[in-house]
Amino acid sequence: MNELRLTGRKAQLRSTVGVLRDAMPRADRAVQSEQAASLLLDQLDDVDGVTVGLFWPIGSEIDALALVDPLRDKGADLALPATIGESEMVFRQWLPGCQMVEAGFGTFAPDASARIVEPQILVTPLLAFDAQGNRLGYGAGYYDRYIAGLIEAEHKPRAIGLAFSLQKLDKVPVGLYDLPLDMIVTEAGIIHPSG
Repeated sequence: MNELRLTGRKAQLRSTVGVLRDAMPRADRAVQSEQAASLLLDQLDDVDGVTVGLFWPIGSEIDALALVDPLRDKGADLALPATIGESEMVFRQWLPGCQMVEAGFGTFAPDASARIVEPQILVTPLLAFDAQGNRLGYGAGYYDRYIAGLIEAEHKPRAIGLAFSLQKLDKVPVGLYDLPLDMIVTEAGIIHPSG
């Protein structure tokens, strides 16, 4: 598939899945967010001292903030992404009670005084996914560039998609720079990419 057709197909899928997710009742999203968080926590054995990158949910996204207290109780260090300029993303250490600021795209993150960290576990947002671990993001490429940079530095994180099961597609169109996830967690279960 040429790049122009791929871009058009991805845009169409983003719109379709976004409408489905937006149609979920708020109460259902809250319950399913808790269910997915519980399943993900069961997959993370020992996170004491491990830096876990989360995301601040926007719109109808699954609520990754359901992981905050349980992860902190297990001794994990948390971080949130912040965009810098038009193409760079960093993760800032998220300590309880720290000063939060708008971090782009309707999200929040610790302010610029927070230490920049590299998560060993990266919980990613997405619009759609498939059984092969392919992720359809929002189109700006922040996560793919960020993970590619860590891979180049030989610090590849364990990348875990967190989503609602209704966001699963038979096949996500994949471009040259799209990177697969190591695992996807939904309220319905755990998906280990089948390759």
